Amino acid sequence: MTLTQDQFSLNTLQWITVSLGESTGEPGSVGWEFDRPSFLAKQPRVLGQVREAGFSRVMLEVLPTQTLQHYARVVEESGLIVTPGYVHIGLPEEFGLDHSADEDARFRWFDGIRRRAEESLYMGLDRIFLAADMAPGRPRIDVSAATGHAFDPARLDRVTDMIGQAAEVLAAEGVTAALHNHVGTWIETVQEYDHVLEAIPEGILAAGPDLGHLAWTGADVVAWVRAHRDRISDLHIKDMDLALAAEARKTPTPYFDVMAQRFFLEPGLGDVPLIDALAALPEHFDGTVLVEVDKPSMEPFASAKTSWSWVEQNYPKGSS
Repeated sequence: MTLTQDQFSLNTLQWITVSLGESTGEPGSVGWEFDRPSFLAKQPRVLGQVREAGFSRVMLEVLPTQTLQHYARVVEESGLIVTPGYVHIGLPEEFGLDHSADEDARFRWFDGIRRRAEESLYMGLDRIFLAADMAPGRPRIDVSAATGHAFDPARLDRVTDMIGQAAEVLAAEGVTAALHNHVGTWIETVQEYDHVLEAIPEGILAAGPDLGHLAWTGADVVAWVRAHRDRISDLHIKDMDLALAAEARKTPTPYFDVMAQRFFLEPGLGDVPLIDALAALPEHFDGTVLVEVDKPSMEPFASAKTSWSWVEQNYPKGSS
């Protein structure tokens, strides 16, 4: 199929994870910069640079330090259009909680999901990427990334059930969830991703893969897209050094140790067959292709410009 430039959006990771790869992964050692009050003043400049780089679209990301109304004003002033955002859900037991006899606590566990639905609808969106949560201290972060480490079928069933409940909460608000994979989570490998897709009806859960993170696990992303093409609503793309990925899978390597290397790259600078994978989408695919560089290989603005240059070189202009 032929994608057009106006289907490509950018996640502003370049500006918020510049130092994350050098962190220990301990909570609070670096963290996401966007949750810090100091980032609020930077947000207009960052969105302005996204626009100046060439992108007309940016991923929805309401800062925890701002209101929806303030975010909408900043986006409007930037001239950008927002595209589907992201939300994750974890298992209560991994936080030392037991909701089995507490109906109110079970309900409140999805409050964050409802807030993301509210944000999406307020900004005119009806789709969102839905993932299992990711946190330092877990074996796929601290011991071995991208290998399906510490696989537990019973836990995967619990994660699947939690994803299904979250998707139902979103659907009740008029938002369609698209299942998102991520190295370091309990939905990391192709087998885990497909297990969840097969267990939850397509009517409430679309596919919203991260092709880079699938490639990190050694998956054939072209074949995977071809096999799931009709269920994909939107997707993330990222490039990386697949030789480093393969080496890290041979010897158990923590997530942040991989990330600390020159591993994540701007589109076209790595080895992920992004163009071939995107070509496997359906002829009339009308979703968003979200460009991500989890840790830029250059200065953030240069990274955004390099990312747009790849889009511009490989895809025609759209109607907008």
